[in-house]
Amino acid sequence: MIRRNRFEIVGQSLVFAAGVIIALVFVSIMIMEFENSKKLSDAVNENMLELAASIKDNGVMMYDGVRVTGADVLNFGKRYFYSSDREGPFVLRIIPAEGYEIDVDTKSGMEAVVRASGLREGPCYVDPTEEYLGSVIQNENGMITHVTFTYV
Repeated sequence: MIRRNRFEIVGQSLVFAAGVIIALVFVSIMIMEFENSKKLSDAVNENMLELAASIKDNGVMMYDGVRVTGADVLNFGKRYFYSSDREGPFVLRIIPAEGYEIDVDTKSGMEAVVRASGLREGPCYVDPTEEYLGSVIQNENGMITHVTFTYV
C-alpha cells in the first residue's frame, strides 16, 4: 500500500476544488448566454412580425384614394381572404354601380363574390371592367378595419 503525506492530499484536494469551481463558472456563463440568446431571439421575432404586419398594411394602404378596375378588386379580395380559412383582418366593402353594399369578411364570402362575378349574375356581382375608387378606414389605433371600393 502506498502512503501519501498530508501535503500531497491537500494539494490534490485544492486542485480538485479549483476544477469544480471553474466548471461551475463555465456552466453559469453558459446558462447566462443561453438566456441572453433566448431574449435576443424573441426580440428579433417580434421585430420580424411587426415588419411583416407593416408590409402587409402598406400593401393595403396603397389602395387608399386609387382608382382600380373590378378585376383588381377581386384580386385584392382573393389575396387577403384566400390565404387562410380564418376571418380576414378587415372587412372588404364593395359598392357596385347598383348602389348596394357587398361586405366580405371571410374566405367563403369572397368565394361567393368571385363565383357570382364569373357568372356575371347574382346579388354580389362585381363587373371586372368597371372602375372603383378605393378607400381605407383605420381605427384610432391605426389598425385597418374596412377597405371600401366604390363604383365610380
